Amino acid sequence: MNWLKILVGFSALIIAGCAAYFSVTGLGVLFAGASVSVMIMASALELAKLVAATYLKQKWDEISGFNKWYITISVGILMLITSAGIFGYLSNAFQAQSLKLQVVDREIAVHETKITANEQRIIQFTEQISVLQQNSGKLLDNGKVNSRLIRSVDNRDKEISKINDKISKLQEENSLETEKINEIKLKNLDLEKEVGGFRFVAEAFGMELKNVVKFFIFLIVIVFDPLAVALIIAFNGLLSDGKRRRREILTEMMENDEKLGLYEIYGDKKEDIVENISQNTEDSGKNSTKEEETQSILENNLRIPIDLDGDGNVDGYDTDGDGLIDEFTPKTAARAREIKNKLPYYARPGFDWSDKTQWINDQNAVNYWLKYKKSQEDDLVKIY
Repeated sequence: MNWLKILVGFSALIIAGCAAYFSVTGLGVLFAGASVSVMIMASALELAKLVAATYLKQKWDEISGFNKWYITISVGILMLITSAGIFGYLSNAFQAQSLKLQVVDREIAVHETKITANEQRIIQFTEQISVLQQNSGKLLDNGKVNSRLIRSVDNRDKEISKINDKISKLQEENSLETEKINEIKLKNLDLEKEVGGFRFVAEAFGMELKNVVKFFIFLIVIVFDPLAVALIIAFNGLLSDGKRRRREILTEMMENDEKLGLYEIYGDKKEDIVENISQNTEDSGKNSTKEEETQSILENNLRIPIDLDGDGNVDGYDTDGDGLIDEFTPKTAARAREIKNKLPYYARPGFDWSDKTQWINDQNAVNYWLKYKKSQEDDLVKIY
């Protein structure tokens, strides 16, 4: 569970941070006239959104009325604003590429237009040659050969030769134009690689390139910020699992105790006892699972005092929440020698854990039981 908590928290932090960056930057681009002011405002709103989501998760059952639903609606609207910022950021990034693509396409279009015009002229010249050949063929078919016919054939051959020269020149021009197109494509090969995947999808589905890009941007926007908020809420849920588990353990322990009535001499009901113990452990971080205790100790720098013989003097401090002294602080050297190997009463061999009246109100004893004895009892239950 601890690794899951770390992974969820880390993922929530990364995604929320990325969403905030893209959103703030994107909103700055959309409102370029006051980009700095808008980015400052957007940063404050991003932080407020995550705080509000955390507050709603942890205090959902406690808050009510207008405040509850206003904060909920505000978080939803802020998610839409963040999504709009992300959309603006990604759209602006594509527009920068799109402008470059348009310049390249226009350059290529100029040369392609020349090639198309030359090909049309070549077709016209080819048709002229066919007409000339047909007319000469008709004259020769008449069978009357004279000087006029010979001059006509010679003129036809000269005309066909001129037309062939023109066709050859046009074909050479087309070759040069094709080379120029290839040079432009090679020069912009990196740009083509950047949009090559989108271009392939666009051609495969018969769509325009910009429509394909818009579709992918919408997919990213749909999952980006909502996922960040969902992970923040999930992480808060995992953090609250430890507190809920502590309450369940204490409640189960009290319910299974046949001597529960003995606690009524303190004027407390069963629910009050559970609430007091649970509240104390939440304040100090002493009564959680091993991983949660260690983390709480490190974060809050807790030092839990322990009095070994009940004389009112603190003999040392528990720094890891297991009910044992980790930092000895005796008053005198004699006292240091006396308690060097001394354990609290509940950690000594032969202590009767079944009689909960002896230790249930001692928070250090509860910590020791949760740390060492509860797991042993659970193992025994699994064995039998």
